[in-house]
Amino acid sequence: MIRRGTKEDIPAIQAVARMAWEHTYKEIMRPETRSHFLDQFYSYEALAKALEVQPGGIWVAEHNESLTGFIQVVPMLDHSGLELSRLYVLPTVQRQGVGQALLAAILAAYPRTKWWALVEKDDLRAVAFYKKHHFLRQRELIINIMGEDLVFIEFLRHDF
Repeated sequence: MIRRGTKEDIPAIQAVARMAWEHTYKEIMRPETRSHFLDQFYSYEALAKALEVQPGGIWVAEHNESLTGFIQVVPMLDHSGLELSRLYVLPTVQRQGVGQALLAAILAAYPRTKWWALVEKDDLRAVAFYKKHHFLRQRELIINIMGEDLVFIEFLRHDF
């Protein structure tokens, strides 16, 4: 089941994020980069604020009353569309349609939208996921995260 996230979901969102980040970025980012980023951007306060963003927010995927993944949507600063800023699924259920269901839910919630996504270049599964779902590569960017330069790919999808 896919639904909008609530403050009660925050501990589970944090747990999914930690497991997914370790699995996804262990060979891409330094451990201290992952740790600092998770501490700062996945704190209770940061997630509580993210839940309230409109248009956007956080949707969660549940199976047997356990949270298995989440997706966050935020408006672009220039109001040109929406950004998929986070899409993470527990490693144990990846490639079972959870990410696809989360993506389908937000695409349905915001039809006729211009969608952006930034994906770490070496996260090959995520790059393939976005390409499979009709996101087009726009450019590469180097972004400094917690003192570490990382290469990202900017993707765009038009739903109109």
